[in-house]
Amino acid sequence: MEGSVDILDSCACSGGNLPRFVQPVLLALLAREPMHGYALAQKLEDTGLFGSQTPDLTGCYRMLRDMERNGVLATAPDRGEGPARKRYEVTALGRRCLNRWIASLTSNRDHLDRVLGVLVAAREMCSVTGEQGFAEDCVFMEDVRRRAMAGELPRREDVLRLLSYAPDSPQVAHLGKLARETAREVAGDRAGVWAAVGVDCAPCSMSCAFCAFGASWGVVREAHEWPPEDIVDAARRYSSEGASWIVLRTTEHYGAARLRELAKKVRAVLPASCALVANTGQMSVEEIRRLGESGVEVMYHALRLGEGRDTPFDPDERRKALARIREAGMTLAHLVEPLGPEHGNEEIADVLLTALAAGARVCGVMARSNVPGTPFEGRPSVSEARLAQVAAIIRLCGGANVPHVCVHPPLSQAVAWGSNVVVVETGAIPRDRKEASDEWRGFSMRDAENLLVRHGYKVGGVKT
Repeated sequence: MEGSVDILDSCACSGGNLPRFVQPVLLALLAREPMHGYALAQKLEDTGLFGSQTPDLTGCYRMLRDMERNGVLATAPDRGEGPARKRYEVTALGRRCLNRWIASLTSNRDHLDRVLGVLVAAREMCSVTGEQGFAEDCVFMEDVRRRAMAGELPRREDVLRLLSYAPDSPQVAHLGKLARETAREVAGDRAGVWAAVGVDCAPCSMSCAFCAFGASWGVVREAHEWPPEDIVDAARRYSSEGASWIVLRTTEHYGAARLRELAKKVRAVLPASCALVANTGQMSVEEIRRLGESGVEVMYHALRLGEGRDTPFDPDERRKALARIREAGMTLAHLVEPLGPEHGNEEIADVLLTALAAGARVCGVMARSNVPGTPFEGRPSVSEARLAQVAAIIRLCGGANVPHVCVHPPLSQAVAWGSNVVVVETGAIPRDRKEASDEWRGFSMRDAENLLVRHGYKVGGVKT
């Protein structure tokens, strides 16, 4: 049933309360070599302790701080390239702690083996069912892929069926495998970084429930914008570091004429291989064409999840705005966003089908950030497993028509399942209370490249 939750998700059998023994593994990794937090999280992911998920960076940093306070870790400045970061290393007390962990886990291993033996023996006495249904699902997914690779748009019932699978099911694991194969065939294992510069922010009278700029929320109280020379410098730096897209994200307060002038300045410093993107409000066909004459090649625009409910915008007007982008001859980028756990399969399917029907060449999915001070403060976030599932569905259903599938925030499992675009951003962020003077949440171009390469992609060489 759509939107239903497996009752066993809250049962102890889900393993949700079993420890992953993260602390001793962190100690073991740091005992081999000191490293900074983000690199450590990558190493932690490679251990396989988190299965198809990725370690929670916030949780990792919290645990590292606790371990430092307890004296088992110490920090020192990282003298490597890039922004300054703290490097963690194990203290003498930490090495004693690691040895004690080894002794403790060893003493409990025999007991766990005995428990597992009892459980496996009981399972083998039960009849195993469901193999035929899984095989039928695999045939169905291959048929969806075949039609998408032939350039056909997916049927709504097919998207709904793909969304109905539990994120941790064998069906979704198989979906992810097919999605990665599709990325290999469609994109040639090429991947790119979407580097966004938030040009300005201002209290907005539209007050979308998920946006920090909404005037009703009082999060952003004064208008602010980056000087053009700083934007040009950021664009030059990102393109020199290998970004495939430079995105100018502006509010409607910035004005179309000023955006055109800014676009000309930015386009002048970009190589031909780097596309210039405008992420702004709704425009007429003539305004879009004039923006194209200023050097913009791609427009980001989206029918949002919750449009008309969490926003004051008319969904039909959004669809018309998407049609105008195609009429003006501009390439469309459109993510399924902002995704939260409350969004049902039908709503997700309809937004995805709208994006594909509008001809989006860059598609994908973005999770909602529950910004403090907005109506979504304190609300649950979509799970990483669900985010990766939706990304894989977009890759499978986009087929030959969608070479670029983006996931935001960057998620290792989604990249493993066919997403070949991740986002680095700076400046005004509508998903945060504060403007980012450096990369948002510390995710840099180097981090983006490392993530993509780790999953078998070659970064760069993409063209919208």
